[in-house]
Amino acid sequence: MRRLMFLAATALGLYAAARWWREHPRIGTDYVNDNINPWLERHGLISGSRGELGLIEHVGRKSGIVRLTPIHPMPIVDGFRIIVPVGGRSEWARNVLAARHCRLVIGDRRFELDEPVLETPADVPDLPRPVRALFGWLGFRYLHLRFSEPAQPHAVVLTIEEALIRREAVPA
Repeated sequence: MRRLMFLAATALGLYAAARWWREHPRIGTDYVNDNINPWLERHGLISGSRGELGLIEHVGRKSGIVRLTPIHPMPIVDGFRIIVPVGGRSEWARNVLAARHCRLVIGDRRFELDEPVLETPADVPDLPRPVRALFGWLGFRYLHLRFSEPAQPHAVVLTIEEALIRREAVPA
């Protein structure tokens, strides 16, 4: 009986936390952006991740500042798909959608990506049905990015170090 009560209380607590998070998805993003992301970059956890993590280089919609955001890229046939836990409220995703272009750095490889589309989990065919339902309910989205045409001119390619230096040189 105690075990059943414990399981019921745990399930209820998880449901309440998920429901609260649905209403406040940006809670904690400032801490992650200001502390966790730079820590990941400084300690080489992104460049040494062998593809599990990458940096998406995008330009601020209002500031024009080049930004680097750690992400989890999933390769697909025509490009990459990236999970966006805060959905349409994600600043980096909104920057990429506005610019219609970004650069993905995975280890020492760079990918120029275009045609961003924000998809619901229901639009992602390779997700298991329960995951699609849960992620959709939580408000998660996926950013689908396609490889750029090689002949398209884009901004100068920066190394990660150059981008970090440029990012630190610009006042916040």
